[in-house]
Amino acid sequence: MKSVPHLVSALTVACALALGGCSAKESDSNDIEPGQSAEVPTSDFDSTDVLGDFLRSSIDEVHVHRESESNPDFDHARDVDRLHVEFPSDGQPNADKKATADAVQGAGNAAFDYDMLMVTGTADEGTWSYMFSTDTVKDLTESGEAVEADTVWDSADQDFDSVHR
Repeated sequence: MKSVPHLVSALTVACALALGGCSAKESDSNDIEPGQSAEVPTSDFDSTDVLGDFLRSSIDEVHVHRESESNPDFDHARDVDRLHVEFPSDGQPNADKKATADAVQGAGNAAFDYDMLMVTGTADEGTWSYMFSTDTVKDLTESGEAVEADTVWDSADQDFDSVHR
């Protein structure tokens, strides 16, 4: 009869461990700490290549380009020249906010013209994107203080994000 209480205890522990693993997505448990600030550049960027080099220090596999550079059908008189910052995302909210803050901070030091900053991450769950006008980028970066990652998405002019919500 002593084996029955041991069996019940073992089953209780096994169920608790199994259910404990269901409470949070694995990607959230590997996320960086909240409260990060953007990397502040020490100089201006005269091209998307130089901006991309700066962002590669904090964002893996980032691709930076302007729509006017990459779209052969771009019409300067009609089309919005978006500055695209694109990268693979693990869907981790704090890491993605930090990458967005770094992109906004870097775009604030762009010495070239663009109309809209579009930060896009592609995760297994889908693609998310936050868009910032040049006025918003200027408002976020002109003080010289680092952009705070926790609030950067709240400042976006537009967003499309079903991954983090």
